[in-house]
Amino acid sequence: MIAIDFETEYNKDYTIKKMGADSYCRDERFNPYMVALYGEGIDYVGPTEDAPWDKLSPTPEFVAHNAAFDSLVFEAAQRKGMIPENILPLWDCSANLCVYIQAPRSLKGAAEQMLKVQPDKTVRDNMKGRTPADLSTQELKDLINYARYDSIYCLQIWEKYSKYWPSVERQIARHTMKSGQTGVYIDSEKLENALIELREKKESAEKLIPWAKQANTVASLKLLKEYCELEGIPVPKSTNQTDAECLAWESRYGDKYPVVGALGDWRKANRIIRLLETVKSRTRSDGTMAFNLKYFGAAATGRWSGDAGLNMQNLPRGEVFGVDCRSIFRARPGKKFIICDLAQIEPRVLAWLCNDYDLLNLVKKGRDIYSAHALTTMNVQRVTKSTRQLAKIRVLGLGYGCGHARFRDLAASWGYHMTENEAATTVENYRRSNTKVTNFWETCQRDMKADVGKTHTIELPSGRKIRYFNVQHKDGQLTASTTMGEHPRYWYGGKICENLVQGVARDVFTDCYYRVLKAGFNVLWTIHDELIVEVNEDDSTAKEEVEAIMSTAPEWMADCPVKAEAYEAPAYTK
Repeated sequence: MIAIDFETEYNKDYTIKKMGADSYCRDERFNPYMVALYGEGIDYVGPTEDAPWDKLSPTPEFVAHNAAFDSLVFEAAQRKGMIPENILPLWDCSANLCVYIQAPRSLKGAAEQMLKVQPDKTVRDNMKGRTPADLSTQELKDLINYARYDSIYCLQIWEKYSKYWPSVERQIARHTMKSGQTGVYIDSEKLENALIELREKKESAEKLIPWAKQANTVASLKLLKEYCELEGIPVPKSTNQTDAECLAWESRYGDKYPVVGALGDWRKANRIIRLLETVKSRTRSDGTMAFNLKYFGAAATGRWSGDAGLNMQNLPRGEVFGVDCRSIFRARPGKKFIICDLAQIEPRVLAWLCNDYDLLNLVKKGRDIYSAHALTTMNVQRVTKSTRQLAKIRVLGLGYGCGHARFRDLAASWGYHMTENEAATTVENYRRSNTKVTNFWETCQRDMKADVGKTHTIELPSGRKIRYFNVQHKDGQLTASTTMGEHPRYWYGGKICENLVQGVARDVFTDCYYRVLKAGFNVLWTIHDELIVEVNEDDSTAKEEVEAIMSTAPEWMADCPVKAEAYEAPAYTK
C-alpha cells in the first residue's frame, strides 16, 4: 500500500467547493504542482512529473485521505502527460475508513484522535493563490515537510485501523466514489428552458416584495421582521425553504398577505436556479455531469450525504412553477433508469427493533405499514383514506419522541393542519397505544445513562457498532459525541432510538446495494433508501430482478418484512 497526496493550485475564484472536483481538475488552471508518495520503499515529495512512477507496479494500491479528489487529480495529471498512462491504481480512502469508525473526516482531526499527533494546516492555507515558485526557501521546505507528513499520517491511519473496516463497506465506498465520477447524463435543453421559467418567476415575485429593489436584501430576516410587525403577524425563526416551521408559516399567511407568498415563491425559484446553474457549469462536453456523494456522510447512522455544493440526495421533488428539476437528470442515450426504493424501511425497522409483531404480521399479510398502524393502535376496524393519512403522519412524525408543537408543524408541512389541542391529543394517543415504542425509548436512555463517564457502545444487528463518546449526565440531560473529539450533543431516548433505526435501515440498504452490484447492475447513485440503476433500454427483466433483490431482507434480520418498489423511467422523476 502506498499513500499518495497531491498539492494543487487554487485561489478564491478557483476552488473545489465552487466548481466540484471534476470541473476543478478539467479547468485550464489545473496545476498539480506537487505529489507525496510514501510506503513500500518509496518516500518522495516533489514535482508530480518527477516522481518515481517507474518504481510502481502497473496496478498499485493507493490510499489517499480524500481518494475521490486525489484519484481525479491523478487521472488529470495523466491527461497532461505528467504521469504515465499505463498506471491503473486501485484506490482506497482513509477518510472513509475514519468516518466508518466514527473518527473525524479531516486528516487533521483524524490524526489528532487516532495517532495523537497535531498536523499544522496553516502551510496549506497559506498556499491560496501561490505555487512553489512564489515561495522562499524556508517556505518551500515547510510545504515539502507538510505534504510528506500528510502522506505518512494517511498510511499510518490505514495500517493501524483498516482491519476495522469490513470488506463490503470498503467496496461500497469505492463504488460510491467511482459512480459519482462516471456521472449522470443531463438534458441540457430542458435545463435551459427551466432556467428561463424560473428566472421569470423570480422576477415576478420580486415585484411584490417592497424591499426587493435594495441590493441583496430580499431574504433579509431584519426587513421581513419589520414587515411582519407592521402587519401584526408572527415572524418565522428561519426562512429556510426546508424548515417545517417556515413552511407552516407560509401556508398560514401566504394567501392573505401577498408579500409572504411572494417571498416563498422567490426562495423556491432562487434555490432551484442556483442548483441548475451549478449543474450547467459542471456539465461535461459529453453531456454528463460528475458529482460526489459522501460515503458515511452522517456520523453514527452512516447514511450518505451530498458534497461540494451539489446535493444529489436532496433534489427538489415534483413540479415547482412548471419545472420538474429531477427530470433533467436522464439516462444516457440507449439506456433507461430502474429506480428502486425500500418501502417504509424506517417504520419497519422500528417495529422490528421493538418486537412489534402484531404490526409486522399484518404487513406480512399484505397490509401497508400505515394501515397496519391504524388497525393496531388507532382503535379502528376499517381504514379510510383520511385515517390512513393520519396514521402515516403519526408513524413518520411520532416514532422518536416528537413533542406536540413540533409535530403540529411537521403535520402542516405535509399538508395536514391541526390545532394545538389536536396535536397534543394525537401525541398522547400515540404514546399510550404504542408502548413497545415508548418502552424502547426508555431502554435506550437507561442504557446510555448506565455508561456515564465512558463510551456507550451499541452493536447493531448487522454487527456494526455505533459509539457515543464521553457520556455525561447533568441537570437531567445526557450528552455524548458521535465523532471522536467533537462537541457533545444532547440525547434522550427517542433521539437514540432514531439514531439506531436510521443506522439499521442504512445497513439494510447497504446490504441491498451490495447485492445489486454483485448481480452486475450499474448503480449510478443513491438517494436515501433509493437506488438509481442504469440499464439498456431494451432490458425487459432488470426491473423485476432489482426489485426482487431489494425485497429480500439481509440474513441478520430475515424475519422482518422488507419490500422494495421499482419502476422504469427515462429520467429521474420520483
